[in-house]
Amino acid sequence: MKASRPVAEQDRAGGSWSRLDVDQLTERLPGVVLGPDGAARFSAGIAQASEAQLRAALAVLAEAAVEHPELDGVLLEAGGSGSWAVARPALELAPGAARPQPLVAMLLRLVVAADASTVHSMAEALPRRSTVLAGGALAIMERRVAVLRRLARSTPSMYAPVLAEALTGLSLRLTDLGRLDEALTADLEAIKIHRRLAKREPSPDPSSRAAALANLARSLTAAGQQDEALAAAEEAAELSRYLAVEHPTRHLGLLASSLSTLASCLGGRRRRAEALVAVQESTQLYQRLADRDPDTHQADLTAAMIIQARQLAGLGRGDEALDQIKEAVRIRRRLTRQAPDAYLPELAAGVTTLSRQLTGLGRHADALVYTREAVRYYRRLSERGSDVFLANLASSLNHLVIALIRSNRHSTALGHADEATQLYRRLAESTPGVHLPALASSTNNLAIVLAAVGRREEAVEYAREVVRIRRQLARPDPDRYLGPLAASLDNLAKQLRAIGLQAEAAAPDEEAAKLRRRLN
Repeated sequence: MKASRPVAEQDRAGGSWSRLDVDQLTERLPGVVLGPDGAARFSAGIAQASEAQLRAALAVLAEAAVEHPELDGVLLEAGGSGSWAVARPALELAPGAARPQPLVAMLLRLVVAADASTVHSMAEALPRRSTVLAGGALAIMERRVAVLRRLARSTPSMYAPVLAEALTGLSLRLTDLGRLDEALTADLEAIKIHRRLAKREPSPDPSSRAAALANLARSLTAAGQQDEALAAAEEAAELSRYLAVEHPTRHLGLLASSLSTLASCLGGRRRRAEALVAVQESTQLYQRLADRDPDTHQADLTAAMIIQARQLAGLGRGDEALDQIKEAVRIRRRLTRQAPDAYLPELAAGVTTLSRQLTGLGRHADALVYTREAVRYYRRLSERGSDVFLANLASSLNHLVIALIRSNRHSTALGHADEATQLYRRLAESTPGVHLPALASSTNNLAIVLAAVGRREEAVEYAREVVRIRRQLARPDPDRYLGPLAASLDNLAKQLRAIGLQAEAAAPDEEAAKLRRRLN
């Protein structure tokens, strides 16, 4: 259906759209809805429409809204129905839609209006991976948890186990949107419920507790609580192994996931050899599962392969690590061609890992190719309206700048350095604790590039800003930031001397020297 097709006058005039077959909907539905009382007429026809008609109708209206923005309001009003009949096709269509925003907005309204049964159905229908539905998926899981909290207060024996599972699902959706502190809170609550239930006779299926422990370990790792993360990962792996021995056909995936998480935690504690043993077993299990059911398990296989590559690299086996990453990226390319909404973020992450491994092996020209590719992917993801990928885009740009500086291509680097700094400045305004260090790094790179292209006065101003930021960071955490502060002071002194301010350069020179004596 072309959005620019003229609207038929007979369709503007009246008639119920549910009497149209699917082929007629493509031609005539916009005319029906754009006619008098179109939004009300569309909503009135929902109850009489078949599943196929509803799916076609939503697809047609979402596309036609490009030319007729008022149709966005029609879709939004349809969300007020709270109907599963509307939610189901919207959840299926949005990830592949050229313009998914009206469908997502409709789903956000729908989940507020939906009853408990519809919320449950929506939660069950969510794809595990979707960039487009990330915000909607979170809203659905938040509502699901709220419903289950009420039910668990009145009937805890029936609903507390379901609430615990839903909290783990909520954590996953929060993590997808970068809300890591909230994800950890959900995980801790889930584990508290699971531990209480484990003392009950008969206790519920422990597989949910094992999955929740593994997820908690990942959240604790993200929060920098490495020891607690390792303890949770070890418990998850032990419980998963017991379950896999008892019921191998049901729990091999759980064991593979728990071992992969354990390997990451061991690697974070520099226990690389133990981590490698765990992740090799995880990779072998995922390979067996992927051979039987590639659609379900190949993405998880690639994640385990990349964890394995990190351990290999940490053990000095860089070429083997590179082979693992290349194979993971090859699989992710194929998955992304099939379902870009689901897998483009994982391809972007894999390409980034490949670039950094090539850099570590001294293959800078090859690394630059993949760094540029990562920038393209993260830009595309950011342009789809998801701010969660802005930090990835900024990081990729910063790595691109470093690569271009290394190859003396400062003029090419300048625009990228400026963009990275602007992005980090925006991110640091909302979450300074997370993004101020990266803002200092990108601003430092911008100062270096400006100096190299002859814009030395501007370079001095940015060098001053880097000193201010790192001084701020060093106050609460001197062990971590005094070294970078000293390097920033050195760079400021260098830039000042370059524009002839020899006397002014003496103070940062002297402060940098004092800091180095203190550090030594």
